Amino acid sequence: MSNGTTGVNGRSARYRLSGIVFTGVMVALVAFGLAPVVDFFFYVILAALFVGVTAMYLSFPGSGFFCIALANFLTVYTCLFAFFIEVNFRAGDRIEIIIAYLLPIAAFNVGTWLRHGEIRKIVVDARLREVRHLSRPFRWLAPVFAIGALTFVLPGLPLSPAMLDLILIAAMAAIAGIVLLVARDVAIFLIDVGLMFEDFFRRMSGMILPAMGFLTFYSMNIIVFACIYRIMDRYSAAQHFRVEGVARDIDFPESLYFSVITLSTVGYGEIVPMSDVARIVAAVQIVLGVMLLLFGFYEIMSYARGRDQSGPDFSRAPETTGKRRKREPAARH
Repeated sequence: MSNGTTGVNGRSARYRLSGIVFTGVMVALVAFGLAPVVDFFFYVILAALFVGVTAMYLSFPGSGFFCIALANFLTVYTCLFAFFIEVNFRAGDRIEIIIAYLLPIAAFNVGTWLRHGEIRKIVVDARLREVRHLSRPFRWLAPVFAIGALTFVLPGLPLSPAMLDLILIAAMAAIAGIVLLVARDVAIFLIDVGLMFEDFFRRMSGMILPAMGFLTFYSMNIIVFACIYRIMDRYSAAQHFRVEGVARDIDFPESLYFSVITLSTVGYGEIVPMSDVARIVAAVQIVLGVMLLLFGFYEIMSYARGRDQSGPDFSRAPETTGKRRKREPAARH
């Protein structure tokens, strides 16, 4: 019994660690991507995400994937806020922008703290998690997006920078008020997303072997055809490719790049096959690549279905299994 429970806890810890690493990388990318330089706003983004996630983890210990979902939700909010500022409030003051950014995050933390006990029940009680309504997130997302949509009329109005700052603070304060009132619904939404993250990482860990097999065949296709393109140009007097508008031989990095974009059917136009032989070889690679994708995804899905149909995983619920086994002798009497 203890060994099964230990195994489940170990797997959960691995999934959680993978999620934390994934979230940390994404947060760093968002912070570096949004801040024009590593300035004060960059540190505000990192601090807000760190404090928000840490507060949730301390308030609801053991809810790792809930916190991961919150971190990713905050990065989405950060990206939307940056777009919001760039389009409608570009002339806004730096301090007002930072205050406006922090208002909804602070409101969510206050709202979850005020309803800590109720949200804690939802986090730990699987029966409460089953009571969901798809329309619930849209009840609070709709007014939030409505407030944001109204501000898109501002760029066409003759408003002073001070007035724009005031409107920005007022709009984000209204959004913060909505978040404060619906903190419980937001938490339920994040719990659902966290469960999806948990299931995703659990399934992904079981798909590594077939995915690596597929990647091996895919990379082999790329390398083989890259060598064919290079050999065609190297040992033929005719010019087979036009690179940046110039007919010349391609080197191996260019042939490797052309093989990748040909196999993915995403041509950017820098390298173009100009001879019939090159076009035929590229067409063959595309056909083989499409067939490889079809068979590869089919085999991966077959592998996944085989794992699901191989039988129940009793190690995930050792206590329930033990209770059923104890009841069997009583049922015979």
